[in-house]
Amino acid sequence: MSVDYAIIGNNASILISRLSPFGNILDVCNVIKRVTSKNVDEFIAIFITTQILTIVDHLHSCMIIHADIKPDNFLLMKPLSLGCSTLSVQLIDFGVSIDLKLFPKKTAFKKVVKTESFTCIEMLENRSWTFQPDLYGVAGTTHVMLFGRYMEVQKDTDNWYIKTRMPRYFRKNLWDNYFSTLLNISDCEVMPNLQTLRNMLLSEINDNSKYFREKLNEFNQTLLSL
Repeated sequence: MSVDYAIIGNNASILISRLSPFGNILDVCNVIKRVTSKNVDEFIAIFITTQILTIVDHLHSCMIIHADIKPDNFLLMKPLSLGCSTLSVQLIDFGVSIDLKLFPKKTAFKKVVKTESFTCIEMLENRSWTFQPDLYGVAGTTHVMLFGRYMEVQKDTDNWYIKTRMPRYFRKNLWDNYFSTLLNISDCEVMPNLQTLRNMLLSEINDNSKYFREKLNEFNQTLLSL
């Protein structure tokens, strides 16, 4: 994000950037639902998710846990554009973020945050966590785009998975892989490769480029018509 203005205090800072003309991802989902009576198209959800993965991967490479990732905290700053060097999505609200560089190496946390629909697997199982809440939030944000409601999870013998039933026309194998990767993290030492996930999603777009471009134009036209 670009910071146009900042107020810096001893124990808190306010970063001010350009106003989003479209609101956050939850706002966008609600607008699309109201105008089209449908959820965000699967390919639009794929594309926005690739941008979210890019942002979160960069944040984690800086050793920062956002700790409050949800659809409300991603702003859509401009219409979606394929091949543009700047992202359309912006992550906001770092009020509870954790800078791991300020802690001893291999520090992990045990606090349980009971925000409905955004309590990660490690908290549910009383295990230590570092970046896992962010990854759970990424999965939850994608879920809202795909299905129009917050994510609920359940566990079979070994693995956690989403409760929501996939429509038959969805790319089930892709989404099973995506959600399973983000929900089933063995420990704090082995995090999923977010660029690998991103490339998997981009490959789906490239394989269906004509259809995707049609949906991209429809999506942008809907937002710009309001």
